[in-house]
Amino acid sequence: MVFDPSRNIESYITFARQHGCTIIHTFETHRQADYISGSPRLAKEHGCTMHANTLDFTGASFAYKPIADGDICNFTKKGPEVQAIHTPGHTMGSTCYLIDNKYLLSGDTVFISTAGRPDLGGRWAEWARELYLTLMLRLRELPDHIHILPGHYTSWEEAHTSNIFMEQLGVLRKHVVAFRLANEKKFADFIEENMRPQPAVYAEIRKVNIGFLEVSDDEADVMDLGKNECGASNYGKQGVSAEGARRQPD
Repeated sequence: MVFDPSRNIESYITFARQHGCTIIHTFETHRQADYISGSPRLAKEHGCTMHANTLDFTGASFAYKPIADGDICNFTKKGPEVQAIHTPGHTMGSTCYLIDNKYLLSGDTVFISTAGRPDLGGRWAEWARELYLTLMLRLRELPDHIHILPGHYTSWEEAHTSNIFMEQLGVLRKHVVAFRLANEKKFADFIEENMRPQPAVYAEIRKVNIGFLEVSDDEADVMDLGKNECGASNYGKQGVSAEGARRQPD
């Protein structure tokens, strides 16, 4: 299984072969705005099933299997159980994936030092409320020992000594500002105060990731470079992102 793959799908195919495996599922946590997804190509060229939430992918020009809250996916043989958890806010279709009740692939819903920004769809107040409900209610049932594996990082200081970006949910609940705001109003104020313009290319990338726009490899290379601004940070007012919320290297 592959989650939020980049369009450099050869690296995933090579990795699978090295371990005697075949990729049978590819999952999207949401419709990405900061890089071009490799899931449609994986599904088309290698016959795996692409899973995504219809709230983000309705009208897509490619085939995918809708994923819904509570859905369980398994390997062909014994292995980790993957449960989908609908976590709207960053996008309305944002979905996290809980692996064997131990690891949460959180996409852009929650990071190690912040939460995902809810303003990329142009309805920040509505989506900020959904994000607040996700953090305070939808994720409430998850125990503190769950390890969060986010889709982005802010700086290498967040990495463990083994260069893995991972932290327990209980730790994030104590230290991430978005978790510690007392009520929905304070959360909305935090989001509004820290909003910053999204890169203009995001709108084009979203079109590519649903199949509404085709671009050349050269254009895709430019779109994928260094425009990762998906976190609701404390740097919004200054227009600076302290290296930005960067996507983890593939």
